[in-house]
Amino acid sequence: MNASPRISVIIATLGNRVVELKRLLETLENQTYSHMEIILVLQKEQDDWSERLATYNLESKVVRIDDRGLSKARNIGLEHATGDIVTFGDDDCWYAHDTFQHVVEAFQRGKEVISLTMYDPEQQKFGRAQKIKTSRYLTKRELMSRSSIEIFVKRACLEKNEAGPAIRFDEAFGLGATYVSGEENIFLVDLFRQGYRTYFHPEWLVYHAVQPRLTRLTRAQMLSKGPLFKRMYNAPLAFLFVSLFYVKKKQKKLFWEVLEETRTYQPRGER
Repeated sequence: MNASPRISVIIATLGNRVVELKRLLETLENQTYSHMEIILVLQKEQDDWSERLATYNLESKVVRIDDRGLSKARNIGLEHATGDIVTFGDDDCWYAHDTFQHVVEAFQRGKEVISLTMYDPEQQKFGRAQKIKTSRYLTKRELMSRSSIEIFVKRACLEKNEAGPAIRFDEAFGLGATYVSGEENIFLVDLFRQGYRTYFHPEWLVYHAVQPRLTRLTRAQMLSKGPLFKRMYNAPLAFLFVSLFYVKKKQKKLFWEVLEETRTYQPRGER
């Protein structure tokens, strides 16, 4: 890897979270590691962000698209990325000032995919229970608990090479898609299948508000679980995981509907 690798920060946004997005840009501007580019993928008819971005000491570009869909927007952002390392920031996340420095040092030591820890500094809460206390590679099962804003990956791993085809977000999953969640888990599992393991460091932080537990799993998210399991594993395991998941969540009313959704779903969104 280069002595000073370039980081591409892809931010897919509707452009409506003005205060939050300004906070994100300020923390990017104040990183101790500054070799980066910002790619703002704007899902909005009017571009009112180019002038705002010009006020920051950041290399940036706005890519405006007409279609909605988080995974689609991120994939378009990847087409414009020129960095050695890629990450996917939400417009309402922000970073500790030394996060990028830590990430670069880890990549220089040979890591290929890195997962940070999501933390809410205002509520002093982590995004999930911190069951992993030390830095290590994650198992395939543990990839299910990762969030897209925690991911940094060498861009070379995402391109077609001897390990396999190019890796992108599955556009059937994610906000604005048929299945509203799980796109980051599929992304990491696709990397895992090609031999790229995700290294987790519990002390490196990306900040994001932690939502109340009752709002975390909507009906649409619950219905996405069966297709998600089928996309990540195979049909028999998917039906097993769906059964275990819905027993655990005590969602008997949705169980049969999800089984049917799982049966009819075809990988890569081909229905």
